[in-house]
Amino acid sequence: MIHFLVTIDTEEEREWGAEYKDHSQYTVRNIQFLEPLQKVFDRHGVKATYLIDYPVAADQKAMQILSDFRKNRQAEIGLHLHPWVNPPYEEERTLANTFPANLPPELQLKKLKILSDLISQKLGEQPLSYRAGRYGFNESSVPVLEELGVLVDSSVVPFRKGKQPFEPSFGYIASIEPYRLNRGNIKEKGDSSVLEVPVTVGFNKKLPQWLAKNYIDLPNIGLRRLLKKFWGLDLYWLRPSYANLNQMIELSEHLIRSGVSFLNMMFHSNELMPGGSKYCKTQDDVDRYLKRLDDYFTYLNANHSVRYVQLREMYQIYSG
Repeated sequence: MIHFLVTIDTEEEREWGAEYKDHSQYTVRNIQFLEPLQKVFDRHGVKATYLIDYPVAADQKAMQILSDFRKNRQAEIGLHLHPWVNPPYEEERTLANTFPANLPPELQLKKLKILSDLISQKLGEQPLSYRAGRYGFNESSVPVLEELGVLVDSSVVPFRKGKQPFEPSFGYIASIEPYRLNRGNIKEKGDSSVLEVPVTVGFNKKLPQWLAKNYIDLPNIGLRRLLKKFWGLDLYWLRPSYANLNQMIELSEHLIRSGVSFLNMMFHSNELMPGGSKYCKTQDDVDRYLKRLDDYFTYLNANHSVRYVQLREMYQIYSG
């Protein structure tokens, strides 16, 4: 039995690298384009977790759509913090401060409390799951989540290496199984009340541990390219905008054979709106994206015993 999650960063439309403005300067029209995606989920029994940020939570039409998904379509609504669009706006507007963990813990808490309270007001239920915007997560965020009563985090991305010193880097993680966070080192098991469920990123075949540990530090245009060409080795995200159908299947099959107990697919809501992201510029792009997902779930259900779960459900499954 494999536990399977789809965790969606549900947010405004924007071009990364553009100026970071407050929430009043963005739209969340992409939420109105999620129905075809939800139909794919309904067809395959997928329980989606929509991790929503402040502009989405503040938009009445967006919340009506997501509330219906939650009430009638087995979806969960969780938290997603983009600091630049989430009041209070007390921080300096810098690129570094777009990563939540670069803010003082007190400000992280203020922002997340406002977001959590707004979602609770709209849904009548406290959100229990979280992913940091831009994966901006470190040890400073753990007590914040504990104080908020968040049970599950999904901000850790194995093998991610930041391009700048202020960007999150998680690197090699010995085991990607869910674990209780460690307040002193978020890559190691600890005794926090918060369960970490990493995003699924991994290799398409077995390799020596020393190579796995050092892979992300190898030159991408040198040794990594040679390993791919002559050995067929590659590192994939379980993310339909980063991997094609065969790559997602290849990654999933390798991880399942390796004994991994869960898979955590992620992507962004604005990828389902034509022109909402660089990944899907036209309706044809969106249609191909949806077909890739449909074909993937068809394959997975035909070849494996799968239990689709919400992110919050992982807390009970792995509470031991």
